[in-house]
Amino acid sequence: MRIEFTGRRHAVAAARVAFEAQVDDQPVWCSVSLDALNDRFGNTGTSAHALLSAFEANRPGIEQAARRALQKNGGRSVELETRDLE
Repeated sequence: MRIEFTGRRHAVAAARVAFEAQVDDQPVWCSVSLDALNDRFGNTGTSAHALLSAFEANRPGIEQAARRALQKNGGRSVELETRDLE
């Protein structure tokens, strides 16, 4: 399974950051929760700017967790929570 991250991302209703992966050349949307950004990366804001900043500052670790989840679930959409970033 080939997984690449496209760089497309956006905050979703100030509760998640959604980001796109390509799994075997098919787009798959993943997301990471506000709680995960707060618990694992010390984010304290709820604005779209704060969420995207926390995501960008920690993108490698978030993408690594998403990659593990995508490989485990066969390449379907992933919603990362705090437990997924351990």
